[in-house]
Amino acid sequence: MWIIKIGGSWIKNPQLNKLIDLLHRFSKFENIVIVAGGGCFSDSVRGVFSSNMMSEKTGHFLALKATEIFSYMLKEMKKEILLEKKIDSLLKFNKKLVIWMPSSILKEENSFCKNWDSTSDSVATWLYKKTKSKGLLFVKSIMLEKKKYKLSYLQKNNILDKNVNKYLDKKKYLKIIGPNVIEVLDSASNWNEAILKFSEVET
Repeated sequence: MWIIKIGGSWIKNPQLNKLIDLLHRFSKFENIVIVAGGGCFSDSVRGVFSSNMMSEKTGHFLALKATEIFSYMLKEMKKEILLEKKIDSLLKFNKKLVIWMPSSILKEENSFCKNWDSTSDSVATWLYKKTKSKGLLFVKSIMLEKKKYKLSYLQKNNILDKNVNKYLDKKKYLKIIGPNVIEVLDSASNWNEAILKFSEVET
């Protein structure tokens, strides 16, 4: 199983439908679980939070719910997508494209930092740590041309959030790619071939 975090900036990307179609194609050969970003939906929550109308804990929970709005949007685009809340169920789906809905679990999870430094990047990394997944791929909107990036560099430049490293533990097979993910997936004959073309994240 691979966990793929799709940045919320993809919500308005005209290539989003193509990306989901490609991931759906590869899910026939490799179990894929998507963690969705919140994008403009999470930005709305942050805007209300900045007006001092809620606690950070409540704001973070609503931001998690915002990622699930994007998830429902993705399912609308591809009816075959499954939405799943339970972690134990993720490994049971074969040849299905699944999106994890994190709010109900992470709301009560003490090992997850409930602050604005834990974005959906951290959500995906936490899930990666908790499962027997082979790797974690971050799909971003910024072009990434190097073969390897230091995690600290990506965090310093706000490409990955500041809490990602807190959830890694001993699992460290991380990959990252920008909008050229479409080209890479479209030209790859199998998932292993695609993996080799993703940039590596060194911890």
